[in-house]
Amino acid sequence: MKPVRNPLVAIVFWMVIGLLYLPLLNLIMQAFLVDPRNIGSGFSTIWLRKLFASDAFWRPLVTSIEIGVLAATTAVAVATFGAVGLSRVRSTLPPAVQTLILLPILLPEVITGLSLLIFFLLIRVELGFFTVVLAHASFSASFVYFILVEQLRKLDPQMEEAAQDLGARGSQIFWKVTFPNIIPGLMGGWLLAFTLSFDDFLISFFTSGAGLTTLPLKIYSMMRIGISPELNALSFVMICISFSLVITLLSKEQGREWVLKSS
Repeated sequence: MKPVRNPLVAIVFWMVIGLLYLPLLNLIMQAFLVDPRNIGSGFSTIWLRKLFASDAFWRPLVTSIEIGVLAATTAVAVATFGAVGLSRVRSTLPPAVQTLILLPILLPEVITGLSLLIFFLLIRVELGFFTVVLAHASFSASFVYFILVEQLRKLDPQMEEAAQDLGARGSQIFWKVTFPNIIPGLMGGWLLAFTLSFDDFLISFFTSGAGLTTLPLKIYSMMRIGISPELNALSFVMICISFSLVITLLSKEQGREWVLKSS
């Protein structure tokens, strides 16, 4: 069957691509202009050098990385035990449970952030570093869960049955049979959770409290003063970090599919 070639489809496709990426390309160009208001002013790395020399940039960057690492690790741990545990009772698992797990993905982030803020205030937990970590972990655990569920579905159940017949206990089956086979899913889920945490603004805005500034919150505070060349450079750095994480995630997924096809 020949593919349908419709010029209108191609035009709409490239219009959407342009709408998505032309603003990013313009932002990247602005980060390297000597004078962002004048295209003919020439290109330079002066704003990036000023940004990297500023302590006001490094502190939010390190904070975002620390929060992302802890949140991603927590989300992967929770999602792993949840996916493995629920997969063993798949036949009796109510659809309502799957809906509850999917709900954090479907809810708007502003609702999620507001509900977490009210919850932390209700239990009288001081807003700060660990509330942001818990908020990011609870939000991204749903994404990791569905990645691991798909990974577990591809496993041959006879492997666990054979290990059980040989006398392996439940913990031994998990660590020696299940865990090694879901490592690609764990790595992909961890990278996705870290990316979601690193780029998040709304949930961080509601749960960070006073005195804690992540990189997205820093960008927001700088925008309230006015768009400056340092803000363009900071946005460029965030684009590079996010793009690198996405490329790493996609390359690992493609590598895993290539291994599966060749095996």
